[in-house]
Amino acid sequence: MVGEVEEIGKHWWLFVVLGLVCLVTGILAIVWPGLTLLTLGIFAGIYLLVTAILEILDALFGEPGGRALSAILGIVSLIAGLVFLRRPGESLLAIVMVAGIFLIAEGVIRIVRAFGSTGRRWMGVVAGLIDTVVGIVILSWPKIGLVTLAVFFAITMLVRGVVAIVSGFKLRSLVHHPDPPPVHTASLAS
Repeated sequence: MVGEVEEIGKHWWLFVVLGLVCLVTGILAIVWPGLTLLTLGIFAGIYLLVTAILEILDALFGEPGGRALSAILGIVSLIAGLVFLRRPGESLLAIVMVAGIFLIAEGVIRIVRAFGSTGRRWMGVVAGLIDTVVGIVILSWPKIGLVTLAVFFAITMLVRGVVAIVSGFKLRSLVHHPDPPPVHTASLAS
């Protein structure tokens, strides 16, 4: 297990970069809601392509039990990213539908992964539930104000950004300090 953490930890900066892309996307969506859809389409496309690459790499080199889910999410992310980048301002309804489908797929996969992981499962479940609920809301009311869509998407991007950055720096610290600190016990010897 330590070897796997060290191997993943070597690429901690990818998590930080992904998190920064998410944060920039979220902040832009909140600050300029009028210009957000074009900006959102471009940054979301970039985010989805980076996510696709990471998921496909996980499908190729990750744990055998999670490879199929990573491959599915990688393909969905790749298709969604290409749609976002190809037509960021022209096909707003397509972007709305792709965003909804992507969020539901990623949310469900996050929840499934959370139950298969050890440690803080609740974080994965909460993130998955947020993604799924936002995706369902987007698909249920596609003509919901596009500014509202931008705000919903901004919230998920901000949450994703923070989680990715924290994960990246935690991985970095695990690589630099792989061994737990020694435990000192008091002795009763006289």
